[in-house]
Amino acid sequence: MSGRAAAAIRIWRARNTRTSGDRAYAAYLVLMVALVAVAPLARVVWLSATSAEGAALLTAPAAPGVTALVVAALWAGAMLVGRDRGPALLPPFPTHALATGDLPRFDAFRGPLLRAGALVTSITTVVAGFVGIGLRISGHVDLLGVGAFVVVGALVGAVATVAWLAGQAFPRAAVPVALGVLALGAATAAVPAALPLTPWGGVGLAYPGSAAPQTLAALCALVALTAALVATVPMLMDRLGLEELTAQAARWDSATTHATGMDWGAATTIYQRRPYRGRRLRAVRSTRPQPILFLIRDAVGAARTPGRLIVGILSIAAAGTLLTLAFAPGAPGWMLGAAAGVVLFAGLGPLTDGIRHAANVAADFPLYGVSDERLLAGHALFPLTVTVIILLVVAIAVAVAVGIAVAAPFVGSLALGVLALVARISNAVKGPLPPALLAPIPTPMGDLGGAVRLTWALDGVLLATLAGASAALVFSSPLLLVVAAAVFGIAIQRWRRRQ
Repeated sequence: MSGRAAAAIRIWRARNTRTSGDRAYAAYLVLMVALVAVAPLARVVWLSATSAEGAALLTAPAAPGVTALVVAALWAGAMLVGRDRGPALLPPFPTHALATGDLPRFDAFRGPLLRAGALVTSITTVVAGFVGIGLRISGHVDLLGVGAFVVVGALVGAVATVAWLAGQAFPRAAVPVALGVLALGAATAAVPAALPLTPWGGVGLAYPGSAAPQTLAALCALVALTAALVATVPMLMDRLGLEELTAQAARWDSATTHATGMDWGAATTIYQRRPYRGRRLRAVRSTRPQPILFLIRDAVGAARTPGRLIVGILSIAAAGTLLTLAFAPGAPGWMLGAAAGVVLFAGLGPLTDGIRHAANVAADFPLYGVSDERLLAGHALFPLTVTVIILLVVAIAVAVAVGIAVAAPFVGSLALGVLALVARISNAVKGPLPPALLAPIPTPMGDLGGAVRLTWALDGVLLATLAGASAALVFSSPLLLVVAAAVFGIAIQRWRRRQ
């Protein structure tokens, strides 16, 4: 590193280094928030995994294939994430100073890579431990099988880290490779005989309860694969260019700034890619009736970012699949329904750009000669049509394939699609954080102001989660009516108070 760059780094560190007491207090706050947020979810997952229904799900014949598919999806997703935010990243100033210096990329950015890898590996190891211990408590595996699967979980995390770095080093090749991995993962899950032929299939072969020789062979293969991929890390880091590093650092710094202020909509918009397809195709046409004009406009606008549109459609289809499987006998219905609500809320993002535009121009002078209500209703037509059609088709197809009665998934999917869209509308018109929520809320347990602000920021996801859980109980509980009244009530109140 040149002397000027080293001096600049020292000045930056001196201005941005906290005292040991500040760091300890920050670590304590992060630990407390993590415990408060994760402990209830971990308890629910643990109770579900150790219940009779959870044990039956974990010991199903299709469990190794599903595990292989999940691992393939994890590795493919890591490559896609690396295109926009890789693991080898620092704040903008030290990124520029180190990237323009004489240090090799591996020496300059080794610290953030190791921290990111440790985080990913810890998560995959904990998940593998949950699965293994759950099967151990139910009496289906021994301690040796649990330990082997925990090691496999750590190896999966290490490979995911390398895939994450590969996506950062080769952003153009990340998309086709990730799609190929995902397609092969789905084929491997559908054809169990193909498990020994793929790396993610080796994870399925090491699933707890497999034969000892099979588990040992799969474990050795995964160790060899991980060692080979880790050896390529210095080469991958040498491929990191200055322009891409500084661009990623600037985007991540801006996104974290917005996220700190709980403006997560703006944070996600930073990573939204610009439209590049169909720019010569007219989106606004003099078509009658007017709803068709809005429908064509939003359809053309969504098609200009085909990657986002495909991800949104696949997410809606996945939500429909999860909700339909929630009605299967012995399935954890409310949990699958809640997951379907979250996935559907996320999948509606690429389809609701028009709704966000209508919310931004609401309460201002009418720009298009139509009222705010008609503008919002017109832009809601495209996502509502696409969501309802995909959900109903997927629900009927999955119900027929699995052998479930069609009525409950049909009604539940219809209700969830409408409620998730209303939650998106409510999220678009809620505006900035109200100043009243910045005031502290002292209680005997401490200040709950942070929890209230976090709930306000995540209310759309929480409402979609409740909608999904209640949709899974559509014929067995009146909870769906209560949730629907709450979702519509919040959306109407925010629309009336829009600014």
